[in-house]
Amino acid sequence: MPASDTVVGAFEPLRLRYLDSPLPDWLRRAGEAVLSVLPAALRRQLGAGDRRLLIGLDLGQLQLHSLDDSQSTALGVVPLGDDELLEQLRRRLDESAGSVPRWLLLDAGQTLRPVLAVPASAEPRLREVMLHEIDRQTPFTPDQVSYEPRVLARDPASRQLKVELVVLPTARLAAALASLGPLAAGLAGVDALDAAGHRLGVNLLPLPGRAARRDRARQLNRWLALATVLALFSAMWLALDNRQAAHDAADARVAASRAQAMEVRRLRNGLKASVESTSFLARKRSGQPTMLEMLTDLTRRIPDSTSLEKLTIADGSLVLIGQSQQASALVGLLQGSPLIRRPTLTGSVQTDPRTGKERFTLTAVVAGSDKEKEADDAAAGR
Repeated sequence: MPASDTVVGAFEPLRLRYLDSPLPDWLRRAGEAVLSVLPAALRRQLGAGDRRLLIGLDLGQLQLHSLDDSQSTALGVVPLGDDELLEQLRRRLDESAGSVPRWLLLDAGQTLRPVLAVPASAEPRLREVMLHEIDRQTPFTPDQVSYEPRVLARDPASRQLKVELVVLPTARLAAALASLGPLAAGLAGVDALDAAGHRLGVNLLPLPGRAARRDRARQLNRWLALATVLALFSAMWLALDNRQAAHDAADARVAASRAQAMEVRRLRNGLKASVESTSFLARKRSGQPTMLEMLTDLTRRIPDSTSLEKLTIADGSLVLIGQSQQASALVGLLQGSPLIRRPTLTGSVQTDPRTGKERFTLTAVVAGSDKEKEADDAAAGR
């Protein structure tokens, strides 16, 4: 027997006593209270957040839910039977949520859930013990099912465990996985929902080595190898510390010189950009009429029987909103203006019952603006 098994066996009674005491439940609640005040992003970095993509099967459809710290959010419904659509969904999930585990949720009615009472000393080998109960508690053999035990309660007085054996026939599991199509390859687990819609908290997906006994000696050797590597790395770090300090000092001097050069370049580029922007604005202003010229021209061309409620000039566009005795005549009056181009009535012209005038909305393009160039290019293309 390996030495590690002997050490672990010696401490097994203490571990069982610890599980029977109220201390684990108190520590769990205290940990949940501490984690609840942390931001969600920090909880994920610490590995404390439970993030899953839940996939449910219902009437030939996939129901997708996002689980984030016990908060379930419905994402959508995808029809089954279309392998191309499911493959596209799998690729999209791999790209956007590749690190989130995907779990298939089945109805608990597809499983058998006998409740057994076993000694507390059998908890370290609970799966092995339950393996022998499958023949007696279910009409299946162990090679025909996928199973997972879960502890419902512990009785310190009688040192008994109340265990629920969740058994899923392999045929039903295979049928459920086949209905998923390409999505079945990326599953992290299969769970079941009880009558109230709560997850049982088991994993019924058979994985390689899932029922294999853990080699504690090999695990201890891995920890020892890791400690040796850390010690060697620390020794090398101490030897290179002086050289690293000199290198950091040289890097600091080079970085300071580089920062000064970048500052000079930034100021030069800023000055050049300022000159160019000033010249650009001057050219833009010289190519377009001023607001005063626009108002003068519009006042001269629009008849007195027309009243304006709104005049807007922005980004080379002119918008007039008002009322007129004959709104359609405004287009002809403004076509001869050298300051605006393409006057057009937009929308419907309606008669105001209060004033008896026609309410209109007229748009035009300011001469010399970018809008006029865009309109000319579009007209040339047509």
